Amino acid sequence: MTFLEPTEEQESLRSMLRSFFAEHWTETDLRAAVDATEGHPQQLWRTMAQDLGLHGMAIPEDLGGGGFTYPDLLVVFEEMGRVLVAGPFFASIGLAAPLLLALPDREAQQRLLPGVADGSRIATVAAVETTTRWDPEHVATEAVGAGSERVVTGEKLFVLDAAVADILLVVARTEHGLGVIEVDPAGPGVRIEPTTTIDATRRQARVVLDAASGRLLAPFTDALPAVRRMCDLASIALAAEQVGGARRVVEMSVAYAKTREQFGRPIGGFQAIKHLLADQLVAVESARAALGHAAAAAAVDEGLDLAAGVAQSLCSEVYSAAAEATIHVHGGIGFTWEHMAHFFYKRAVSSEVLLGRPRDHRARIAAHLLTPSETA
Repeated sequence: MTFLEPTEEQESLRSMLRSFFAEHWTETDLRAAVDATEGHPQQLWRTMAQDLGLHGMAIPEDLGGGGFTYPDLLVVFEEMGRVLVAGPFFASIGLAAPLLLALPDREAQQRLLPGVADGSRIATVAAVETTTRWDPEHVATEAVGAGSERVVTGEKLFVLDAAVADILLVVARTEHGLGVIEVDPAGPGVRIEPTTTIDATRRQARVVLDAASGRLLAPFTDALPAVRRMCDLASIALAAEQVGGARRVVEMSVAYAKTREQFGRPIGGFQAIKHLLADQLVAVESARAALGHAAAAAAVDEGLDLAAGVAQSLCSEVYSAAAEATIHVHGGIGFTWEHMAHFFYKRAVSSEVLLGRPRDHRARIAAHLLTPSETA
């Protein structure tokens, strides 16, 4: 697998997005979204979906999308990560849309994806049940019943943007293995409890399902492959966010080191600062290479699980280290609420465990690489 270099069209998309967010997503907008009930501005959401077509980029045209490639969508995630765009884009487009596309249920795709693509409906996925593992094999929630009509009972943790979602896709146990059940978040038997997390730009919730009614998508099918594919694609999307954020904080540090003076000279002239920033730049470029490799895997649909694990484990740690270094470079002001550094740091450490810890991804990589004789 080779590194996938951005195309001319993708660089044009990047330039357009950077200009758009510079005008429509300022620091003031970010701080307002953190305090808002919805957690994101409605006008920005509509503009992104309907005017720019970002929500439907990687959704096929016959399902209401733009029919672009997944690497094209990764440019969007990277630029959003660069400016910490708040809202349910990752939940709806990074998790729910890939899951629906991976399921062999054409009726569900035709019914749900057009609304996701135009932004009129927000979807999210409820899968995680333990505090330390993102693993579909550890699902205990049950969906009982016959055919498509199901009754779901269980508890889900860290569900992204559940409080504003219109569609809740619940991963649960069925008689055929794993299943994905479409549940109305506002329906009886569903209790959504917002969770206070370190990253206020990405809302999460605990979802309790007490005999909640739902519709089983792709009946008579084990959804484990679809859930795993969703996890892999979401890991790559999150890696793109992390690369965008990491590059931004390194740029912030470099700019500050050029202007902040100590002992009559810019702090960027001191060897300790030079070495710190050089190390962070090298690390970010390594993360970018891992993302390019994962983008290539997504483009050809080959080696996706391994490439996603490598990208997620590396990009997670690089982003956290770069965000921490930014606070150190900025000194006292970097620790204050008034500076943006703490927003990036909180997003970095939260994202590092959002789809599983780096060591969990490395364990998957090791298990993938070991031969049967070595695992015996």
